[in-house]
Amino acid sequence: MTSNDDSAALLERVTEAYQNKTPLRIVGGDSKKALGNSVSNNDHAPLSMLGHSGIISYEPTELVVTVRAGTPLSELNNALNDAGQMLAFEPPEFPNSTIGGVLACGLSGPRRPFNGSARDYVLGMRVINGQAQDLSFGGEVMKNVAGYDVSRLQVGAWGSLGVLLDMSMKVLPKPAKELTLRQDSPAHATDAFASLLRQSLPLSGAMLIGESRYLRLSGSDSAVLAAAAQLGGDVIADDVALWSSARNHTHEFFTTGLKVHGGVNTLWRVSVSDYAPALDVAGEYLYEWAGAQRWLKTEAPASEVYAAAAKLGGHATRYSASDDPAEPAFQPVLGPMRRLQARVRDSFDQQRLFNRGRFHPELDNLDAPSGAVSV
Repeated sequence: MTSNDDSAALLERVTEAYQNKTPLRIVGGDSKKALGNSVSNNDHAPLSMLGHSGIISYEPTELVVTVRAGTPLSELNNALNDAGQMLAFEPPEFPNSTIGGVLACGLSGPRRPFNGSARDYVLGMRVINGQAQDLSFGGEVMKNVAGYDVSRLQVGAWGSLGVLLDMSMKVLPKPAKELTLRQDSPAHATDAFASLLRQSLPLSGAMLIGESRYLRLSGSDSAVLAAAAQLGGDVIADDVALWSSARNHTHEFFTTGLKVHGGVNTLWRVSVSDYAPALDVAGEYLYEWAGAQRWLKTEAPASEVYAAAAKLGGHATRYSASDDPAEPAFQPVLGPMRRLQARVRDSFDQQRLFNRGRFHPELDNLDAPSGAVSV
């Protein structure tokens, strides 16, 4: 893998933007351009991260990798795989995905409820903030954070808090054995996952599609085979393809009937508690994370989806491209949470240079500063 440190040029670009108050659109492989709110190319100068790539250091015996943000996710996964290791949060690998984009969007895959999220595996990060300062937070061990855990704060901020340069992450060994079972299930019966989660089972994936429940088991040979005998069901021959199709949105659920493919439905990701009842919105569903992550294809308006998610104590995110301001990509934040998030934004990027409008545009009001907090 070629390695290139482009941080000096990136810092120069941000400095110029800061001085001229020019908004920047941070771009990696552009694999997630349909996600989030639309950002005008005319009003935002692109800031490409592709020139800042490569693995800086990798210590398989220490289970730590430090990598530049523009590194293709496929290249990082290949390097880890060669050492028998993996990113434990199993992020989706969209075409041209970079690790910086994965962390900026906070994306995690099927292992999320069992292994933890992307945020949980970030140890340290180097970032350029909205004042054109090159800052480093955290390090390469788990217990090294004093005060604000700024590295993890960047994960899932959609680039609104700074330009991610380098990141150190904890990795894990790949399991010795994996096996997936298919069981018959009533449609929408997510409550059946609850009893499984209370047992000591080596689960690494739990998904419901139509009337089929899929359970992935990972661990030692003996633990996986014993759990499979206990649970019963049909063994899936090509389970790698199944979980990859769900994770990377190549499963037919994600490729049929959606607006982006000429259909009429919008794709939504609804995050709720795994024990939450069915959502009161008509449409087609695919359930992941033992029911806690619900993919919904529906013609219902954004307001209806947001209200249904909020009723269950969760939130929704639009995953189909849209230029309709009446259909925001993220459920608007209100009240104290809105004020808190605006203050965090002020601390890192008071001018709102980065990805203005893409992530919670309601926090981008420059005429009403909320008072910066010190971090």
